[in-house]
Amino acid sequence: MSTAQPEGGGQSLLRLINSVAVLSALRESGPATLTDLARATGLSRPTVEAAVDELVEQGWAAEHEPRGGRRVGRPARRFAFRADSGHVLGIDVGAHRVLGVLSELDGTTVRTAEARVDPHLDPEARLAEVRDVATRCLTSAGVDRSTVMAVAVGCPGIIAPDGTVTLSTVIPGWVDFPLARKLARSFACPVLVDNDANLAALAERDYGIARDVDDLIHLLIGRRIGVGLVLGGRVHRGYGGAAGEIGLLDFTTWERSRQLLLGPATGDTTAARDHEVTERLLQRARAGEPDAVGIVDEFCAVLARQAIAMTLTVDPQLIVLGGGLADAADLLLPRLREHIAERCVRPPELAASTVGPEAVALGAVRLALGAADEALRQQAGART
Repeated sequence: MSTAQPEGGGQSLLRLINSVAVLSALRESGPATLTDLARATGLSRPTVEAAVDELVEQGWAAEHEPRGGRRVGRPARRFAFRADSGHVLGIDVGAHRVLGVLSELDGTTVRTAEARVDPHLDPEARLAEVRDVATRCLTSAGVDRSTVMAVAVGCPGIIAPDGTVTLSTVIPGWVDFPLARKLARSFACPVLVDNDANLAALAERDYGIARDVDDLIHLLIGRRIGVGLVLGGRVHRGYGGAAGEIGLLDFTTWERSRQLLLGPATGDTTAARDHEVTERLLQRARAGEPDAVGIVDEFCAVLARQAIAMTLTVDPQLIVLGGGLADAADLLLPRLREHIAERCVRPPELAASTVGPEAVALGAVRLALGAADEALRQQAGART
């Protein structure tokens, strides 16, 4: 924003500040009266009324029509933020799947779209699948692309602050791949990229078992391992985006134990078959068959060593087991808990994820909503 002000610029700036304050209060409070908003913002009632009138005219707010029977007297007018005034997209890009979630500005899911993809796709072909999934979300919902205020993408790998995939051992060719810049050509809004485990941790904190937990480790376990860290209520990415890459600790041992249970890391179009093989092995372990129990025990011992290294470093309140193996928590958590308790000064709680297979995409939605907040303030201000 330019520091030079036209005539009356001081008044325009003040109106902008007031509108942003009222808009933020509306988003946080739900339907509210002018008196409620004045109390929440510290502004005078006439100032709030003027700001609300402008926000209604701009389409960011609307008068709330109460439900229910007839009321005696004239009720106070209530206003609500229009969550459908804009949208965000969250996209989960994996080796075998691209999942998109279109949401309104309050996080309500409007549409989802999914594509099963060949794990050997070249970088540009996979990017085309991402664009197609995003387009299908918008088209099926009848939502104009111009209403999208932010897009966030989660994928496995080390992600630089500018949204470049520095390294991904799971997605072929995504090395120094400028994903954010390339995808931004399709959207007139901010495009963000983050590690999939980071976003799964974000979703777990907002929607799942880790709600309101400020310090947690999220183990995203499937055909690979990813770790998301939330410290002090914020996702911790590290200086270069490489925080949580614990799969590199004793990589050979980890790969052997993981492949015995889950199959190859990158795999091919037989992913569904490999999943069935894993499920049968887990059922055999539940039945107490020695060879299957041995595979599960070794997997948990190796995973615990890696989790212990992080636990001793950051002292989390909670470790969440997510990804494809969350359904096997009955087998894994007791074993992990025992191993971790042997080595940690203060063993954290352990729990299975409750968010489900959309965790990464929903975490991407939450990341996009943060970017949309700033865009919303700018757009409201630009129209003030």
